[in-house]
Amino acid sequence: MTRRFTKLGFLALSATAASLVVSGCVSRADFERVRKEQRTMRAHLADIQVNLDSLKRQVSATGDEETLRQTQATIESLDDRVASLEATLKTLATAQAHGGMATGAVGGGGLQSGVPRTRAAELAWARESQSIAAGDLDPEYQRGLQLYREGQTEQAIQILRGFVNKNPKSDLADNAQFWLGEAYYSRGDYNRAIIELNEVLLKHPQGDQIPGALLSLATAFANSGDPIDARLILQKLISDHPDSEEAAIGREQLEQLKS
Repeated sequence: MTRRFTKLGFLALSATAASLVVSGCVSRADFERVRKEQRTMRAHLADIQVNLDSLKRQVSATGDEETLRQTQATIESLDDRVASLEATLKTLATAQAHGGMATGAVGGGGLQSGVPRTRAAELAWARESQSIAAGDLDPEYQRGLQLYREGQTEQAIQILRGFVNKNPKSDLADNAQFWLGEAYYSRGDYNRAIIELNEVLLKHPQGDQIPGALLSLATAFANSGDPIDARLILQKLISDHPDSEEAAIGREQLEQLKS
């Protein structure tokens, strides 16, 4: 069977690898995933090279030089991709050698360990990590996130609350409201977390933080001793956002609540 590796798949891998290197969030699983994709790419390249002789014979018989040119261009492109993957592996290996590999908790530019987080928070942080590392965010908002990352939840709440109050129409308002809820969750104040996360649903119903807010809400309800509402929220998440990463986690949590 001929192996396939689309350009879109490669670009997604490259973006993921770059994000890992920039944020410092490098786990052994990340390293192995990049290495696996490198092997897949090499195998795909070998398949094409094996078929090249056959294509040359076809060109000689049919005069279809365009097919040959396209195939040679594909090989050159794949060579470049393999080289890029090897460079990424070298970078990840360097991080591993210097103790940068994580075994579960996120270090470096990621969320610090030892502070309670929902799985929705981990997903949301991963999505914002590149903007955080590049410093492309509003300084006040970024300061709030930094305090949250460090586990300084009381200060984070003050900064994020101020940002939400001053910037209710900002594109980051729903993000800040979500992190407010997460900050209260980290403090173990599940009831207040529920109130703040529900504000995401009420004030930003079309925002991209809705799946995360629903997953966090369900987690907060479950931890507050209310599994019935937790199940209802998870069912809504799965129904309204079936293809989201949050819904995949929600299905797992729903099964756990049923058992």
